[in-house]
Amino acid sequence: MPRLTFGQIQLDSETHILSTPRGSVRLAKNDFLVMQAIMRRNGRMASVSEIAEEVWQYPRNEPEFSNVAVRRSIKKLRGFMELTVGSQCAIRCERDCGYYLVDERREMTAVENVA
Repeated sequence: MPRLTFGQIQLDSETHILSTPRGSVRLAKNDFLVMQAIMRRNGRMASVSEIAEEVWQYPRNEPEFSNVAVRRSIKKLRGFMELTVGSQCAIRCERDCGYYLVDERREMTAVENVA
């Protein structure tokens, strides 16, 4: 799976580069793995523990460490995305449930098609 795409963002599995129309950044290993876990779900929710299990081999040995690390990675990823795609494509959170990607352009098109 060389490249994942969601809305205006692309993640290259070989180079670990997250690209948007306004810029790109090479992600650190854990940030890349967190973003990959979220993008693979294509807008479906992923709990912090589900993400941690994909990123770290034994997250249950140190659950607090992996949960904090996931949240830190998401904070960094949100910062980059806010600078480059604004609010059109973002990582959202449902409290006590998990994280998911949203593409505002898709939602607007769906609303326009219904109307």
